[in-house]
Amino acid sequence: MDKSKGTVIHDIKYEKFMTWLHENNFPESKLTLANFTSNAFKLDSRNLELNLLLKKGMMATSDIEAGEVIVSVPRDFLITNDSLSKTYGTNHSLSSHQILALHLVLLLRDKQSWWKPYIDLLPMHFNTMPVKYAKVLVDHLPSALKEETLQQKENIRTDYLACTKFIQSRKEKTDPISAEEYEWAWLCVNTRCIHMTKMDNRTKGGNIALAPMLDFLNHTTEAKIDSGFNVRKQCFEIKTLNPYKKGEQVYINYGPHDNLAILKEYGFVLSENSYNFVLLDEEVWNLYSEVESKRGLEIKKQILEGAGYSGDYSIKADEISFRLMAALRLLALNGTLEPGFDRRVMDWHDVVMGQTDLISPDNERKALIMLQSICQKVAKQAKNELAILSNITEKYPEAGFHPFALYFLRQIWKESSEIVEQTLLYLNDKLSRL
Repeated sequence: MDKSKGTVIHDIKYEKFMTWLHENNFPESKLTLANFTSNAFKLDSRNLELNLLLKKGMMATSDIEAGEVIVSVPRDFLITNDSLSKTYGTNHSLSSHQILALHLVLLLRDKQSWWKPYIDLLPMHFNTMPVKYAKVLVDHLPSALKEETLQQKENIRTDYLACTKFIQSRKEKTDPISAEEYEWAWLCVNTRCIHMTKMDNRTKGGNIALAPMLDFLNHTTEAKIDSGFNVRKQCFEIKTLNPYKKGEQVYINYGPHDNLAILKEYGFVLSENSYNFVLLDEEVWNLYSEVESKRGLEIKKQILEGAGYSGDYSIKADEISFRLMAALRLLALNGTLEPGFDRRVMDWHDVVMGQTDLISPDNERKALIMLQSICQKVAKQAKNELAILSNITEKYPEAGFHPFALYFLRQIWKESSEIVEQTLLYLNDKLSRL
């Protein structure tokens, strides 16, 4: 965990925000907004060279012990589906995400809103998130991330249409909202919401809430916390299980996410993330289609589905998933339509169930060679993508990429390359000893 000291931010909007909290009896905390410098991210494109990245985070104003509550947000400061029912009623089909995003748009327009000090501190843009990338960058996302990004874009569109329809159905006069306004609000909710566990279990789309102060805390996989709604105190609390010294950045943990998930949902990556992996589903299914006949492919897919081993084939820097090896061991079984195949499938099931380690040395060798072939293709793809991205700003100067968007995308491919290369080293060693 980064132990660098921060510098307190003296910002008019933040000072108004803190005054607003104090005037409305928000519980005091040992946190303040600060700038932190980190040499974890180095931009090395031809037109931009930045060795130190300045980022905002919450700094400890005095020592914090493990077990302390670092933020306590009273119910009155939580924007939830339940609190919004007083404004929009309950007789609608909008999800909690949809209604919170709609409400943010309307709060942004209301210059006299009680919430204005909080709204003024929300991000102005989300240009480092893949959903905001220009098409030329989206086209260079890893295939799984590209598919999820396009789905997220579609989710925003359908949610916007649902909210537009809802506004039109209300008796109160409300000016139409634009797609751009709603996208901004939707992404605010997506990147900053917390998940409630003790309130309104009937909420459609999950019990989520916006919580001032809490949403300024940054993420690291090393942070250990307890969080939840304290019914007795009527507050949402976060308790740190890590101690902090005065001046250090205080973190929370968003969950066990790899950098692809973090980039899609929050618009950044971690310089070191133990959860990183490379998903090889597309490559595995392509290999199945190349090796098997149409009927053989159907049979083996049914076997995988029946055993619960269809998809989710991944590698990490120091691990090849059991699911991946199960799929390749099955693919390495010859003679799908020949006598004796059922017996070989039973041997495969024995390995899947942990009753034996190998089907046979020959089967294991074939499976490892298949994985080696897949990794070589992915390594080549990653190398090509990095080469393309290194010159993409010169090729598409009109696209106006956010520098960190491009950096983060290159970081994703670099991490994939490193994981695949480490796997290839392991496979070369393993095959040489078989």
